[in-house]
Formats: sequence, structure tokens, C-alpha cells
Amino acid sequence: MAGPYNFLTQWKEARNLLLSANSQSAWQGALTLSALTQRQRFDGGAVLGFSSTRRSDQGYSGKGTAFATNGQVTSWDTKFQGFKAELSPWLAGYLFAFLMGTDTVTGSASPYTHTFNFDETTRIAVPTTIYVEDTAAIKYLCPDMCIDEVTLTVNEIGAIVAEMSMLGTGYQTIGALSPLPALASESYILGSDAALTFGSGAGASMIGRHMKTTFKAQNQLQVHRAPGGGLYGLFVRKQNPKFSIATTIAAKDTDDIYTLFQNDTASVYSLVVNSGAAAQLTISIPVAHLKTTKLGFDGDMEIWELEFDETSAFDVSGVSPVTVTVVNSVASYLTGVA
Repeated sequence: MAGPYNFLTQWKEARNLLLSANSQSAWQGALTLSALTQRQRFDGGAVLGFSSTRRSDQGYSGKGTAFATNGQVTSWDTKFQGFKAELSPWLAGYLFAFLMGTDTVTGSASPYTHTFNFDETTRIAVPTTIYVEDTAAIKYLCPDMCIDEVTLTVNEIGAIVAEMSMLGTGYQTIGALSPLPALASESYILGSDAALTFGSGAGASMIGRHMKTTFKAQNQLQVHRAPGGGLYGLFVRKQNPKFSIATTIAAKDTDDIYTLFQNDTASVYSLVVNSGAAAQLTISIPVAHLKTTKLGFDGDMEIWELEFDETSAFDVSGVSPVTVTVVNSVASYLTGVA
């Protein structure tokens, strides 16, 4: 056989992803390169799923064959899944701004404090644009991308790990953007700096006993389609917001965990992570009732595996059942750009 057969293999570490602190001021209005200022580090496994839905006449009679004789694309869809990265202050603000839909900022100069709550004034998600370079040839812009789900994993050492999924209306524009913004010099929000307060009343410090936490929040997004909208979604809408906490706490000689579950006691949950003046994260749940309390083991050490979610953490007197606060050097998120 004649050769050679070598080719330029493509490696995932060479992929690029650009994000923006800005939202789109209109659906189908992609952000330009000037707004896509964040060249994001990520583990390389995130993939944009650009897929189609099709119709055919395969199931119909009168064709003289069991096979389809015609067909066509009836819709396009975009999903960005598998994103995983170490949590920087910029990324923390980005994730919760576009997930929860509100950003209340205090501070006239860095560091800025961003307070995020689920926006219940609308069921329309907040659109933004991402730019992805998959290979040397496949480079594209995707508008109308909305964050559907965010998961944070807090371990005893290293950076908090963030995972994200996005949903779009199906629009994609093939073509390269240049020049790419410079890679930021970033600090990270560390699990070793996470201080948990939990329990009845004002709660008690769980430093030393707190082993790990997973926090998940999601919008249950759906692409809205209607006659006249063509092959693409018109916009993305939210359903009821959801969130959950799974926390592992070491048991001690006197019980301060099991009776909270047994008595259905309202508890405060506050996870404060301070990794610097402009690198902070707080997850606050003021009224939490334990949904499950399970005894487990870490080696021969007994642990409590605790869980609660939006069905057992309540909105009381208009106070949001979950609030996320991020302190960083970004002046604002969600500012609309045409």
C-alpha cells in the first residue's frame, strides 16, 4: 500500500473557549469578540452538541419500500456539556450570575461583592454567547447559550471544582475569531479555606468535622419553539429552580446531627470560602430541614451524610431559600450588549 499516511492529530489541550460577563441584549444577537474577554481554562472534555431533528416518510404506506424515500431537517439544537474547571473568582461570578439571573453588586472599586438569587420575576433565561475552537479547522460562535445547571464540589484540598451545562436555541456561526484575548493570571477559591457553619439557631462551626460538600443548582431549561420560528428555537425558558446540598460531617461523641433530622429542626447552613480579598464564595441557606441523614464510614471513622434541597429548605418571610455571594474584581455581570 502506498503511503505515507501521517496526518496532523488534534489534541484537546489546544482547544479554546471564550466566555463573556455580558449578556445578549436580544436573542439571536451574538456578542462580538470585544465582549468575549474571558479565555477560560477548562479540562478539555466539554463538548458542544450541535444536533438536528429530522422527519422522514419511513413509517408511511404507499412507498413500495420499507425504507424512507424522503426526509429533511426540522430543527437544530445546541447543548454545551461536560464543562469542568477549577473555580476562579471570575468563573464563580459568571456561573451564578447566568444561572440565577440576578447580580446585586456592592462596592465602588475592587473587590466587588456580587449577591445572587434566583430571579423569580421572569421565566425567560439569560442568553450569552460562547466561542469554541475544537480543532485547527472547526471554530465557531454560539449565541443564545443559557446556563442550565451548575455543580460545585468542595474537597479538603485544592481548588473547588465547578461543572456546568448550557442550552441554546440551535444557532451556530462557523468561523474563527482573532486575536484571542490573553490568558488571565488567576487565583482560585480553595476547599481548604471553606468554613462551614451548621445547626439550629445561629449554627456551630464544623471546621475539622466538615469533610466534603457538593452543591448543585439548576433551572430545568427548555427551548421554546412555535410555528413561524423556523428551524431554531425562539428563546429559552426556565421552569422551577432547583438546588441541593450533600455534605459529609464526621460524627462525634455527643449528638448534634441526628436529632436535627429526627425532630425536623430548622437549621442554618453557611459555607464561607475566603481565599483572598477578591477570591471569596459564600453559600447561604437560612432555613434548612434535613431531607436525609445517613450514617457512613470514612475508613473506621463514622460520618454523617446529610442532604437537603429546595423541597426542605424554605423561603420564609420573603428571604430567599438559597443565596450565593461572590467577591471578586469584576465590576458587573449580565450587562446587555447588542
